[in-house]
Formats: sequence, C-alpha cells, structure tokens
Amino acid sequence: MTRHWRKIIFLGLCSCVIAVPVFISLSLLFPLPPPKPYSLVVVDRNEQILQAFLSDDGMWRLKTASNEIPGKIKRILIQKEDRYFYLHPGVNPFSVVRAIVQNIRAGHRVSGASTLTMQVARMMEPKRRTYLNKLIEIFRAFQLELKYSKNEILEMYLSMVPLGGNIEGLKSASMIYFQTAPERLNLAQLFDLILIPSDPNNLRPDRHPERLFAERKRQASRWIRSGFFTKLDSCILWQSPPAVSRKTIPRFAPHYCLQIKMRYSREGRVTGEIRTSLDLRMQRNVEALLTNHLRPWRLRAVKNGAVVVIQNRTRDIVSYVGSQDFDDTLAQGQVDAAQSLRSPGSTLKPFLYALQMDRGLLTPKTRLLDTPYDAEGYLAENYDGKYSGLVYADEALRRSLNVPMIRLLRETGVPDFVSFANDVGISSLKAQRERLGLSLIVGGCGVTLVELTAAYASFPAAGFAAEPNYLRTTNAPSKQGRQVFSSSAAFMVTDILSGLDRPDLPNNFESALNLPKVAFKTGTSYGRRDAWAIGYSAEYTVGVWIGNVSHRGNPELTGGKAAAPLLIDVFNSISTSGQRSILPMPGDVQIQEVCATSGLLPTRYCGHRIDDYFSVRHTLPRFCTIDREYLVSPDNKISYCPSCVGSNNYRIRTYQDYPTELLSFWNSIGRAYTTIPVHNPLCPRLFGGVGPAIVSPSKDMTYFLLSKNQKISLQANSSVDISEHWWYLDSRFLTKDKPTAKVFIPIAEGEHTISCMDNKGRISSVRVRIKYAM
Repeated sequence: MTRHWRKIIFLGLCSCVIAVPVFISLSLLFPLPPPKPYSLVVVDRNEQILQAFLSDDGMWRLKTASNEIPGKIKRILIQKEDRYFYLHPGVNPFSVVRAIVQNIRAGHRVSGASTLTMQVARMMEPKRRTYLNKLIEIFRAFQLELKYSKNEILEMYLSMVPLGGNIEGLKSASMIYFQTAPERLNLAQLFDLILIPSDPNNLRPDRHPERLFAERKRQASRWIRSGFFTKLDSCILWQSPPAVSRKTIPRFAPHYCLQIKMRYSREGRVTGEIRTSLDLRMQRNVEALLTNHLRPWRLRAVKNGAVVVIQNRTRDIVSYVGSQDFDDTLAQGQVDAAQSLRSPGSTLKPFLYALQMDRGLLTPKTRLLDTPYDAEGYLAENYDGKYSGLVYADEALRRSLNVPMIRLLRETGVPDFVSFANDVGISSLKAQRERLGLSLIVGGCGVTLVELTAAYASFPAAGFAAEPNYLRTTNAPSKQGRQVFSSSAAFMVTDILSGLDRPDLPNNFESALNLPKVAFKTGTSYGRRDAWAIGYSAEYTVGVWIGNVSHRGNPELTGGKAAAPLLIDVFNSISTSGQRSILPMPGDVQIQEVCATSGLLPTRYCGHRIDDYFSVRHTLPRFCTIDREYLVSPDNKISYCPSCVGSNNYRIRTYQDYPTELLSFWNSIGRAYTTIPVHNPLCPRLFGGVGPAIVSPSKDMTYFLLSKNQKISLQANSSVDISEHWWYLDSRFLTKDKPTAKVFIPIAEGEHTISCMDNKGRISSVRVRIKYAM
C-alpha cells in the first residue's frame, strides 16, 4: 500500500473518530422530534372502520402499515424513490455527490438526492429547501436510521406522504378518494397514489385527473417495457379512469366514536387505530330499528331515543346508539342520550330486591304492605293511584308498585342502597347522595342508560358486576368483575322479571320469531318525560330509552308502551339462539312452603300455604305472626288473655292480626274483614305493647316551611279497638281526635318532639326539625 493511500485511510479514520462524538453531542442537543400525530381511527371488533378524526394539526393522516400495500407497488415505490433504501444508512453518498455536481453545472437545482429516510425527516420538520436545511435533513436521517427499523421508516413515509390538500398517507387518500382500504384498490388506483406525491397540488385526482392520467401513462410505460407489468396490468392501467370526487371518511356510530376519542386519546392527542368492542353489523340493525320505531312517536312530539347492547359474557358494548340521527339538529341529535342523566323511573327496583334478598329479608312470596303512605313529607302513590293492601313481592315488582318499594327502601336505608347501587355500577348516584331520599326508588334521581344497562348485566352474570368494555376483549371469562350480590338473588329476581303476568308486556312479545327467554323491567319518569325498558337474555343485555332530550313530557310516554316494544324488536334481531333459560337454579336455592297470608314460614295456625323460592345461605327463618290463636267468648265478642280468662267460658279460634295501617286502609275503602274481638274490659293487667304508629310527621326529618303560617299534618294508625288519639307537642297537650283523622297544627322553628297516645295509655313519639325557607 502506497504512502498516499495510507494517508487517505488515516484521515478517514480520524474523521470517523471525530464525527461520532460530534454526532452524539448534536443528537443530545437536538433530539429527534416525535413523529407527527396520526389521526385517530376507530374500528369495530371486526376491524371495519367506524370513524376517523383529524389529527391534532388538522390533517387526515391515517397510519398506513406496510403490509396494507401490495408488494408490487412497494417495489415500484422503492425503485422510483430510493432503490438502495435497504442498503444505505439513511443517506446515499453517491446520490448526494451526483446531485451536487449536476446542480453546480446547471447553475440551479436539477436533481435531488433525498432518500426515503431523508424525505421522512423533511416531512417531520418541513423547511425551505436550502443547503443548510439539506444538511439538517441528512443529520435527521441518520438519527431516524438509528432509532427505527427500515420497515418502521417505510411505514412513516407511507403514512405521512402528501397526497393533496390536508390528506397525508396512502390510507387517508384511499379512504377519502376511493372510500375503501388500500388493500382493496386496483393496480391503477395504487399506482396513482404513489405518483401524486411528486406534485400533490397538480396531480390531485379530484381536481386534475387528466394530468394524473397523463403522468400514469408516462410512468407506467417504462415498467411495461421492462416486463414488470403484465398485459393484464397494462389493461387495468390504461382503462381505469383517474377522476374521483373527494368524499368523507365513513362515519358510523358517531356518539360511540366520540366516547372512544374522549376515553382513550393519549393525553389529549388522538393517534393511531383503536379496535373497539362494537359490532358494526349489529349497530346498523339497531339504528334501523330505532329509526323505524320513532317514526310514529315523532308525530306525537317524541323525538329522541337511545339503545345500548352489552354482550353478557365479555361485558363488551356491541351496539351503542346515542340518538336516532346525529345530524338532526331540530331534534338535538348531537346530544348523546346514552350518557345523559335521566330519571330512571322504576328501573332501580330490582336492585333493591337483590339487596334485601341477600339480607335474608325478602323472597318472591314475601307479603309487602301496599297502602297510602306519607314518606318523608310527601304522599307516596302508586302509578295508577290504586292500592292492594297486601301484595306479594314478585307481584309488586311485576306491577311496578311504588308504595311497597318506598316502604322497602325505608327499611333498607337510603345510604346503604346508594352504596350498593354504586358497587353494581350505577355510580351517578354517588354524587347525588346528599340530596337523595326515598323517592329515588321511583325515579327521584338521575342515571345514564349506559351504566343502568351495564348494571342489569350483573343479573345474567349471577351477581358479578363489571364496567362495560368499550374496547374489544379476547378470551374473557364467563364471570368477571366483582360479585356484588349472590347468584340466588340474581336467580330469584330474574325469575320474577321473566314472568309474563304483568301489565307492561308489549304486544309484539308473543309474535317475536327468534326471541329467547328474556327478563325485563320498564320504567316511566315523573311527568312522563322518560320511558325505559332494560332487559337481558342469557346472551345480551339491552337498554332502551325513549323521550325528548329537552325533557318535554308526553302523556302517552310510558315504558311499557314506548320502550318495551323496541326492546323486544332488538332482542329478536340480535339473538342467535332461542335459549329458553337465562340462569340455572343455584344449588342454594330451594322451594319451601310459606304462609299465603304473610309469605313467611307457616306455623300450625296457618291454614293456606303456597310454594316459594328461598336461599339456604341467605334467607332468614322468619315465622308468620299474622295467623294466631286467641281465647274468645262463646259469642266471639270478647277476647281473653291468660290474666283475665279465669273461669270465663271460652273457646279457641284462629284470627289474622293484620298491621294497623292495613286495617286503617281497609276501613277507608269500606272493605269488610274479620277482626280480633276487643280485649276483656275487666282485665286486671295494664295494657302493654307499642303505641300508635305515627306516619306523619316522619321520624328524624327536617321540614322546610314556606312561612310561619304553614301547618304540618299529624296522623297515626292504631288497631281497630282504639277509639281516640291524644296529640302532644313537646309534652304540651294539643288536641284529641279519631284515629283515622288528620290533624293540622302550626309549629315554630327548631327541634320538637311530637307524641300520640291512644285511649289505652300507650304512647309513641317522633323527633323532627322545623326550618323556615323564607
């Protein structure tokens, strides 16, 4: 080796030794900028595009994977733009030298030396084309090659290459120009897309198709002559028209896609593709059903509806319709009714049953009191204004009676129920808990359709509650989440809700062709502003809401009439099998005989008995206290206790000792009943037992009065042998009246004790707080 070559090698090594630390230092000072943000692309569970959103910088930049482009087109692209792409380290030094020499000779720029990597660097940081910026571009190209693989750099190029206007990337152009994915384009369309970047403004197919076609023929001729394109390829290239019109990217399930954007955008930046749980085929079916269902209702000024479908096994949201038409501004279609807080009507009642069943205090045949009830200052009423006196729990739920539920909630406790509802997934109640009272069980609160539907999905899951999935899950267990209530409670509630003896059964129920076993509950809010139907089969849980997002009511708007028929249509459309059971009977659920009068375990005095489900693990062994034996005179006019029976003639007879509130109600409606004879007036013992049951005012309540002149009502219930009530305020006698009478009194601001004593000397008291609202 000559001295000259040794000198050249030495200088080259020295240059490398100096260049490496300089490059590292510059890279630390000027790190590679992050790639441009991609458009968020929302796809369904089968990878069908639902919607795409502009990137943060206002571009359509859909990420394009290299495997989405046919190999033949990729080879043409690389041969055309950078034939040594897989060999050079980001910069082709021979191309750089050649370009410099040609440009110097011509006196202006006639040739470029940009590799694909350098083009990516320029797209990441657009700058004027100067020699200084070219050096920066070369520096960035080396950084790119060190950080990314060749395939990643190629994908960045395919995703960021300009294709006219605010369209960047082959996938974006394919969806906007041709309304389909790149892998479905023909050869001519793909060939056009790799030609447009050389002059994006003048070769746009929507504005200058004739120029694009001329460029296609010119460029394709070389490939045809080289034998790269076959005769069939040439026919496609020459006969496919280049003219297209710019369209929008498909937009399906707009409210759902907005939820995806809000929930899963990384730190507010929308980027990449998100595979969701939605099933586009099912979504379009449900949308069509909602549209058809609302047509007659829109004539009655009911304009809005929403439907949510959840797959029980995975808790995936497979259909989500927030409104009939997102673009219907007159009906405020952009309001997402599936996420709006609305009064749930009676739809929370099954959860109260599940809680009480697990406490051991309720079974389907438990008897509940259904009489007029002054609850916390307002008179609780049933929907139809009628009362049954005593009603079985399953009948009360199917008929959606309000008064038994309010009494049951008072027994349960509002805080406990709100906590339970939060555990089962109805989290909206937690923020409202400070202002919630007994009315929440009949709709005096706000919930969303999504959370309510997800909560109902815990019933077919045997009591397991879980958040609904917006992203597709794979290999999900059949039971996931946390067990909030028992499988026995889930089974008994499901058995009640799947019964057909109910007033809200829609007319299309029997005619549904593919309908599986379905359990459902309807609800209607106060003022008939919201109509609900939430139901579940073994496979799906469906939630339906019908109403106006403006909160305008309609006298015909009820859950059974407006929402339940659509619920059945949806089940009929989406069900894949006519499964005739929802839940198997758990091992701890058995059947036992109970007293037909009380719904509790029978004693030897109970004559009429019926069968009832119960949980071996949870149901408490409570015995009937209504049917009892009494010692009575031969003429059935006087009853005796052991203290006064003495030598009196008597006989043993069974009577029903009903609650005093029930007897008061029967008296008010004139219903005849057999009562226990009055106790022996000559009995030497003192009267015992509890005093009158004060129903107004309510114990430990705060009453807000509009003025000092406003009065509050006093009312109490007693047994039929009581003839008078004496009322006291803070130990001061007020008045006496009949047990059935209401007494109205003025009352001062502050805390007071109100007492009621019957004519047998038994007394009851409640403590209340009075405040003036003025």
